[in-house]
Amino acid sequence: MTSLTTIKAFLKTVLPQSWLEERASRRWYQEQRDGVQTIAAAIQGLETRWGLRPPDSPHRPIFIFSAQWQSGSTLLQRLINSDRRVLIWGEPFHKSNLVQSLGNSLRSFTAQFPPEDYFIDSPNFRDSEDQFDRRWTANLYPELQTLITAHRGFYHSLYGQPALDRGFERWGIKEVRLSMDHAYYLKWLFPRAKFLFLYRNPYKAYQSCHTWRDLYLRWPDVPVPTPQVFGTLWREMVEGYQAGYQQVDGLLIKYEDFCAGSPAVDQLSDYLDLNLKAEAMDRKIGSQRQTTPLSPHQIKTLRRAVNPLAHQLGYTSL
Repeated sequence: MTSLTTIKAFLKTVLPQSWLEERASRRWYQEQRDGVQTIAAAIQGLETRWGLRPPDSPHRPIFIFSAQWQSGSTLLQRLINSDRRVLIWGEPFHKSNLVQSLGNSLRSFTAQFPPEDYFIDSPNFRDSEDQFDRRWTANLYPELQTLITAHRGFYHSLYGQPALDRGFERWGIKEVRLSMDHAYYLKWLFPRAKFLFLYRNPYKAYQSCHTWRDLYLRWPDVPVPTPQVFGTLWREMVEGYQAGYQQVDGLLIKYEDFCAGSPAVDQLSDYLDLNLKAEAMDRKIGSQRQTTPLSPHQIKTLRRAVNPLAHQLGYTSL
């Protein structure tokens, strides 16, 4: 039997060396991509390696995380906006993937990258700040703290200041595309932030939006075109919410229980330190779209994707 070593030796004689090098290069890049850490792990590494934490902030934003579309996030948003001191923005600039992109940018920080001597405040540059034309500056970074300050400043400039300029005291956003990893990131930037994690029967949610187009978890490369994709994302998001909501001092809300009065509006008011008005939930606002029933095939496909979690939560079908 021909050994693997013999086969490899033979291939080297018949294949161009450049092809083998390209193949090895592609494999290396794929391994690097597969090994990228989570945002939460990157934040832990930033704290461990550099002792880096954002400075204290007086801001108390409110973040509504919903497990995709048609799960009651707009109803919850309107309820919170019933306190005229707060403005919750609705999925602002969602195609720009702002939270996802900024959060993911931290994933590059590891125990090895970036090297200490890249930073302008490192011994490598500290004593020669007026001689950069005489130094090797191919990699010259500002202090790491400025990056973290810029992350927080971005959200305050984009969402906070426009709310303050309009007379609101607090601000927040509601989103249907963010994972628990993004919640860790936002909690790190805004330690006093409040989080609401909302989910609904995935069969009813999907029936309400399955005929829509332009559904993306991340535009333009991660569309949600099928019940299998929708269901898989729903399960992953809700599993993440269940596992992590307490770590960010958040509330996990089941839409059906919320509509039945749990948590009560008074409980939400206490948690958010607001004065919410229950009558906001009684108003029907917006177009009432005609829903198209799901086919047996769609239900079967969705069931495979959302279970066993959906069944454990009491969601067996429509």
